[in-house]
Amino acid sequence: MSKSAAYIVLAALLCWTALIGGGDYFVFGATLRQYRARNFSATRCQIVLSEVTPRPMMHSGVSVKYIYTVNGREYRGSRYRYDDEYSSNPGAAIVRTFPKWSEHPVYYDPGNPADSVLATGIEGSDLMMILFSIPVNVAVLMLWGWMAAWLREKWRTPQAGGVRIWRREGKIGARLAWLSAPAAGFYALGGAAFAAAFPVVAFNGLAPSLQTMAIALAAVLAAAVAAFGWTALRNASGKYDLLIDENSRAVTLPQTGGRSRNVTLPRGAFAGICVQRRLSRLSSGTFYSYLPALDRREPGAPPRREALSPCGWTEEKARAFSQWLVGELGLPFTGLEEEGQ
Repeated sequence: MSKSAAYIVLAALLCWTALIGGGDYFVFGATLRQYRARNFSATRCQIVLSEVTPRPMMHSGVSVKYIYTVNGREYRGSRYRYDDEYSSNPGAAIVRTFPKWSEHPVYYDPGNPADSVLATGIEGSDLMMILFSIPVNVAVLMLWGWMAAWLREKWRTPQAGGVRIWRREGKIGARLAWLSAPAAGFYALGGAAFAAAFPVVAFNGLAPSLQTMAIALAAVLAAAVAAFGWTALRNASGKYDLLIDENSRAVTLPQTGGRSRNVTLPRGAFAGICVQRRLSRLSSGTFYSYLPALDRREPGAPPRREALSPCGWTEEKARAFSQWLVGELGLPFTGLEEEGQ
């Protein structure tokens, strides 16, 4: 991606983040205030306005106004819940419960008596809005992670391209797993929340019960934890680790690049190291990605190329890892090659 294109993407991402951040402020802020309102003080109020108002949701909203007195001072309130502006409050039912000129308890902040609501506590609709927000926030954070990695590699490529390198028991290891355990759990969180939203709305509408939403969110969290644990176990098994014996310099290839098992070969089985360029044609255009690879040679057999990464990287990352491998194995770097050649 060119620098100009990257700046356009960055500007668009900033705008989208500001938009999503504003939505998060209202959703999470209103839910937190509803939770805090459980500890508000109570007094009596008189309803002076109570009527159904249209809302851009499946249920109508409600407009209420009421008068109450705290410590001899009169206050006026106009809030049923903190999320009145975007929630799917059943307006007709609320108007029947709070008719004009009736008296009801009102709950106010002791430190700020002008801050009041007629209904306190969290409802299922609050948690439903949080469920809806999870996939969107995951997508935003994924894009920021990708952008941060791209900028970091453009400014200063880390050693070995940022691949995790470790040394123990006479082995040098490079973890080439496609996905880390935290990333797997994070992505599963967004995917599970997206999938859970459909049955919740289909069977409960936009006003599900608190119990229904608690079960749905518990299932989403369980999916994220399961993805984290499963990926952590697979990565820890060594399947995706490239190993170099510090004494013999023998190389154990990971289960990437189409290999179904780890393969250990002597250093002499390799002639060099290159970066393969992979061409991907999508409906949105043509894209290139890059894979570090070892050129394998065997007596009496044509040369073959052993790709090391499970998926395409940026060119900077692939070159940096290849150069690290050149330093460890002492093999020549043969440059950039087209995949399949």
